[in-house]
Amino acid sequence: MSLNFSRSALRCLKGRHYGTLAPLARAENLKLTTLGNKINVTSVDNINTNSSIGQVSIFLKAGSRYESPYQLGVTHYLRATSLSNTMPFSGFKLVKNIDEAGGNLSIQTTREHMIYTVEGPSSQLESFVKYLGAILTKPTFEKWHMEPCEWRIHEDLAQYKANNDQMAFEDLHRAAYRYNLGNSVYCPDSMVGSVDADMMRYFMIDHFRGEDMMVVGTGVNQGLLEKYCEPMETLDQNYEEVLDLLQNPQGRVSFDYGETDVAITVPDKNEVEIVDMDDIFKIPRLPAKYYGGELRTRTKTPDATFIFAKEGVSYNNEKDVLTSGILQMILGTGIQVKYGSGGGSNKLSTAVAEASNKKCSASSFNINYSDSGLFGYSVRGSGMDMRNAVETANKVFTQTVKDVTAKDVENAKNKLKSAYAFYAEKDANLIFEVGAKGKALDTNAVFKSIDKISQQDVVKFADKVRTSPSTASAVGNIMNTPVLQELE
Repeated sequence: MSLNFSRSALRCLKGRHYGTLAPLARAENLKLTTLGNKINVTSVDNINTNSSIGQVSIFLKAGSRYESPYQLGVTHYLRATSLSNTMPFSGFKLVKNIDEAGGNLSIQTTREHMIYTVEGPSSQLESFVKYLGAILTKPTFEKWHMEPCEWRIHEDLAQYKANNDQMAFEDLHRAAYRYNLGNSVYCPDSMVGSVDADMMRYFMIDHFRGEDMMVVGTGVNQGLLEKYCEPMETLDQNYEEVLDLLQNPQGRVSFDYGETDVAITVPDKNEVEIVDMDDIFKIPRLPAKYYGGELRTRTKTPDATFIFAKEGVSYNNEKDVLTSGILQMILGTGIQVKYGSGGGSNKLSTAVAEASNKKCSASSFNINYSDSGLFGYSVRGSGMDMRNAVETANKVFTQTVKDVTAKDVENAKNKLKSAYAFYAEKDANLIFEVGAKGKALDTNAVFKSIDKISQQDVVKFADKVRTSPSTASAVGNIMNTPVLQELE
C-alpha cells in the first residue's frame, strides 16, 4: 500500500518538469460522461479493456494552490490522514480488504490536483471504487484518528529538508507567485500540529465536489465505470448541515480560533477581480500572478542547488507550450545517458561541466500550469564550484534567448518530438493528461503542430522570456553564489 506524495513537486530536477516537456493533449476519441452527482467519468479506450488488471484514478482540483493563508498544510494533512477512518469503513478495514484483494492505493498531491488511485484485479474494481469513494466523500476527522498519522507529516518534512532540489523547487514557486501557486505542497513547520478537523472538513467541502472530480479508468469499459461511480455521494450531499452555506457562501463560518468563530466571505469565482487583503479567502480563487524575486536557504550540506526562472506559459495554449518546448530543447535538458557528457548539442550542461571541472550539472526546465508557467534552468553540484557554474549557465541562457538561429530551431524540433513520443509511451502519463486536462494524447497531431512552429515564433517567445522579471532560488552551501542576476 503506497502513499506517494507528489507526482511533480517531489521529483528531482531531472523529472518530468525538468527533463522533458509536459505535452499538450487532444480530445479525440475520448468519451466523457457527467453523472447525476456531477462527477465526470471517462474510460481510456486505447488501453486494453480486456486486461485482468484495472485502475481507477480520481483527479480533484484541490491542490495546495487552493489553500488560503489560514489553511496552509491542509492538503498535506489530507494526504497523510486519508486512510485513518471513514464513516462506513475503519482505516484498518480499508487497508486489509484492498491488500487481500491484490490491490494498491496511492494518493498523490500536486499544486493543482489531489489524485487518488486504486489498481488491482479488474474483477475487484467495483469494491475498490467503493472504498475510494468512502475516503473521498465520507471521511471522519476524529482527533484520536488524526494524531497517530502525524508521523507521516514529520517524515515527509524530514526528507524534504534533506533534499536541496525539493527545497529549491518550493522556494522558487514561493518567490515567483507569493500565493496560490506559491503555496508549498508541504505543511509549513508553523502549521504542524495546528491543522485540525474543521480546517480539513471545510477545505474538502469547498473543493471535493462533483464538478471538480474527474474519474479516469483503465482496464474497465465506460459503462461499468459509470455504474461504479454513480452511487458516490459528494460532500455537499453528505454534509447537509452546511448545504445552505455552500449555496450562500457569504458569511460562511470556518474553523474556530479559541472561542471566536471567524466568518469567511467567499465570493463567486467570476466576481473576483482584485486581491482585497481584508478578505484573504479570495486569494485561492484568483488566477496565478507572476511577480519574481529570490530566496536563498543556507544548509550544512557541501552541495548546492540553484534555479533561475522567468515567466513561462500555461498548458492551455498548445502553440505556446510547444514553442517554449523548442527553446527548452535548444538550451538542453541535461544528460540523458548515464555517465554521459551530454555532447556538444547540450549547451547548458556542456558549458557548466567545463566551467566547474565536471563538479556541477545543469538542465533547462519548462513548467506549465493551468494559468501560468515557469521557464529557466537549474544548476546543482558542489557548493564551492557553484559560482562559476551559475555565471556560465547565465551567460549561455542570455546568449541563447538573444540569438535563436534557424538551425537550432530545426534540431530542437526533432528533440522535442523524441521527448514527446517517449513521454506518450507510458500509460501513467496518458492517464495524467486525461485526468488533469480532460484530453487524450494524440502524438501525430502534436508532431504536425511542432512542424508548423517557425523560427519567428521561437524568437518572439525568447524575447518575452528575456524581458520577464527574474526569479531565483538557491539552497545549500551558497555563501559565494550570485543568487539573482538580471539578464541584460
